[in-house]
Amino acid sequence: MEEVDDSSTGLVYRASDVSQYIDYRGRRFRQRFYTGFDAHCGETARWFVLTASNEAIAKGLDVIQKFNELARYLRRHYGRFEYCSVRHRQGDKRRINLHVVYFGSFIDQQVIEDWWWKNYASHRSNMGKVYNVKRQAWYLSGYLSGGGFERYHFSGGWVFTGWIGFSQWIKHEFGDYPKREMLVGLGKMSKAEREEHTWFGLYLWERKHVAGNKARYGRG
Repeated sequence: MEEVDDSSTGLVYRASDVSQYIDYRGRRFRQRFYTGFDAHCGETARWFVLTASNEAIAKGLDVIQKFNELARYLRRHYGRFEYCSVRHRQGDKRRINLHVVYFGSFIDQQVIEDWWWKNYASHRSNMGKVYNVKRQAWYLSGYLSGGGFERYHFSGGWVFTGWIGFSQWIKHEFGDYPKREMLVGLGKMSKAEREEHTWFGLYLWERKHVAGNKARYGRG
């Protein structure tokens, strides 16, 4: 059996174990991706790609910091901006590509182009409408198995604020992740309605209870 050495931890894994983990990571990504589209059924989703220039790399500019600033800018000027992002490095592993899919108001590509150039000294590359959700999900999840993959991220409103933590709690307490229908149903509720829902209410109660015990007994 072929083995893979992880020099960062000193551990050696079987290649099959690594492959299974990557496959699982891809499946979890696609499930979360699809859940967002179900929660925003009927809305238009768009995608764009942000790139890093030699100048941005030389200056040591933080791409995540700048993307978060961009997201705040877009929300301030265009309203709702809920997104999924996949970050990976290409070529010499120094140049970052950030693939973004978002729900919200239409944003002219020149707006993002100009902001990214002004604040990150880089050109944005390509923008369009998502026509085939499955194809987009598999395209993005393909980056998760590449050597340059760094991480993916979903904004809170991709479904609803706290939805990933809630999903992990359900898995921990009951052994399985919640059905997509439950997450979508919670996502369509108002914040007040969601907090009154039995399962989400229990989740919030437990989080509050655990946080209170940590504060009381000084446990970090």
